[in-house]
Amino acid sequence: MKDLLIIDGYNFIFNFSKAGLPDSKDLEYLRDQLISDIAAYNSQKDYDAVVVFDASKSSSQTRSSEIINNIKVIYSRSGETADTIIEELVSGWSAHRKIIVVTSDYSQQKAVFGKNTIRKSCREFGLELNSVIDDMRRMLSKNNREKRKFFYSIEKRLDADILKKIAHYRKR
Repeated sequence: MKDLLIIDGYNFIFNFSKAGLPDSKDLEYLRDQLISDIAAYNSQKDYDAVVVFDASKSSSQTRSSEIINNIKVIYSRSGETADTIIEELVSGWSAHRKIIVVTSDYSQQKAVFGKNTIRKSCREFGLELNSVIDDMRRMLSKNNREKRKFFYSIEKRLDADILKKIAHYRKR
């Protein structure tokens, strides 16, 4: 069974990205960006990843969840905090697998501390996340440079007589 990575979504956004208090469009962008970054990170680390967002001020009476790029995204119901969901996930899974909880909320860190549970601050995880993404970019850039070395256009691969015939047909 894979290790479980749980991220307190808004806690991470507000603590690591220094987002301040964005409007709803910016917040949606920051949520999407976080999920995208976690998916890229997870492609290298291979966790079961869960991102939990507070929707405690919404009018929704039920929790909602969805899978985006193999990341489970959970939104709390009205009056419920992400901390509550994280504590439930940890208590339900800690006996069966290693869990990493990403939050800078000190009381949350204390609440989830226990058997098989590792706590990471938003800063610590953010630096690791950026490092993994930067490594991926460098690797892709290197691969692209190497591919260009071996790429020969069709003009370079065809015989001179064939090129003359093609040029002749183009003129028609």
